[in-house]
Amino acid sequence: MLQTFPATGLQQVARRLNDEFGSLSPRFVERCVCDAWNCAEHLGFQATPVLVERVARERLQAMVMSQPPSGRLAPPRLPDHDTFG
Repeated sequence: MLQTFPATGLQQVARRLNDEFGSLSPRFVERCVCDAWNCAEHLGFQATPVLVERVARERLQAMVMSQPPSGRLAPPRLPDHDTFG
């Protein structure tokens, strides 16, 4: 049976991760924490704040590391980019 969110525990996790990942929006971090909780429960794990924080941190690190070094989206490739001419 699914549990309800322990609001205090999730808020503390989100606050710690917001401090750690200041380059991401607080709303995005909060959503990631909630998604981690839902995923853990869906997979049948006991969703504790410690587990949720570890899963959410891994996801957030992946998001930060996947951004281009410039912090912007890569420009679109031109149709004839790979032709020699």
